[in-house]
Amino acid sequence: MDQKLTKELAKKLMEIKGEARGITLKVDWETILKEKGKEGIKKLEEKMAELGCPLKYEEIKEMDFYPIGYDAVSILAIKEIFGLDEKDLENLGAKAVKFSIFLRIFMKYSFSHRLLIEEAPKMWRRHYTVGDLEVVKFDEKEKIAIIVLKNFSLHREFCATLRGYFSKILEITLGKPINCKETKCTFLGDQYHEFLLTWE
Repeated sequence: MDQKLTKELAKKLMEIKGEARGITLKVDWETILKEKGKEGIKKLEEKMAELGCPLKYEEIKEMDFYPIGYDAVSILAIKEIFGLDEKDLENLGAKAVKFSIFLRIFMKYSFSHRLLIEEAPKMWRRHYTVGDLEVVKFDEKEKIAIIVLKNFSLHREFCATLRGYFSKILEITLGKPINCKETKCTFLGDQYHEFLLTWE
């Protein structure tokens, strides 16, 4: 059952320790702007203000750090306003990949997927001040990769965007469709998040 997005929930999410680069917010809002137009952005801004988390699209600075709670509140507001389901949230996460400044720079100068896997923890840290990401397995023969994310617990709905983000990155580097499944989740009682990525 979906958790209703209330002012109380938004306040609780905004109290989560940690910060995120403005780019993590901007990319989602950029998608809304492209798909829903200025009216979509206006609805989102009004909802954020209503929740006690006022934020303006034009004022989001990509390289500045913001309270990480904004990420969660923003995703939940987008989901509620535009009636998104889990698959839609995955697609939102996948679309974010092409907007990532750090990833674009990396992809421009390196086509080694192994190097990308090695750099993944550093790229995570450039986006978030909390959370420890590690690629614990990457096997081309078995066609499997396992990503573990520790010390990061934002909101259950946010996990869907991460599935989309991780699968899209690997899809770009391998040039093949990727299936991503979250096999462990802190919101289901596990100590950390674990993502299983497979391909044909």
